[in-house]
Amino acid sequence: MTFGERLKKLRMDKNMTQEELASVLFVSNKTVSSWEMDRTEPSMDLIIKLADLFECYYSYLIYGNSKKNDIETEVKIKLERNEFKDLEILMNKDAIFINESRQVDTYYQPKYRKFLKNDDEEVEEWLRIGIRGNKKILNYKHWYDNKYCDEFEVSIDDEENLDKIFNILDLGVIAVVDKTRKKYMYLDKYEVSLDYVESLGYFVEIEVKEYSKDAIEEYDDLINLIRKLNLNIANIDKRGYPYHIIYKDV
Repeated sequence: MTFGERLKKLRMDKNMTQEELASVLFVSNKTVSSWEMDRTEPSMDLIIKLADLFECYYSYLIYGNSKKNDIETEVKIKLERNEFKDLEILMNKDAIFINESRQVDTYYQPKYRKFLKNDDEEVEEWLRIGIRGNKKILNYKHWYDNKYCDEFEVSIDDEENLDKIFNILDLGVIAVVDKTRKKYMYLDKYEVSLDYVESLGYFVEIEVKEYSKDAIEEYDDLINLIRKLNLNIANIDKRGYPYHIIYKDV
């Protein structure tokens, strides 16, 4: 498929008209039509907005590779407030701003399983419901060596029945993470999220969005990027927000 064909399919899958898409992006109807007819293509900042709107990777829109990769390569780092502010200044200067949002995530685990706490063990998997604007997303992650993970997610359109299913499966709430996130596209490859998490403080999460190598090699490149940004690798967080919420006062 061409870029225009991919865009049209994504728009129709979301039951949006060209007029509605144009309104969201603050462009004209003729501009959207021109994209879908492959006469012109949007700028990178608009491609980022399209990918965010249609919940697909930038590479799918640009190159046509798989619509949704099920592997995620990312690193999260705890920051001091001054480090956070310095990184925010850099992103505002050198990166493309995507959006700012409040995200509330509720994490679940079977009641008969204890959420891992031992420092010699690693949290390997979780199930969560995330609120993104007026949408609710069910997300599952299974980590490998805390470098990359399988990730699967679906939209929730019947929360009441989902609660019933969770009760039948004996799934209980283990943590609620409430954060404010500023998201940027950096070097046309990395999604940089600056997070302020209630009761935990400041973090940055950097995720690979354009894969040109396998996941392990991309992780190594990600570590090199962190060094170039003068971030402390020793502060890489391998536990995740729910772990710190659960054991904050222990």
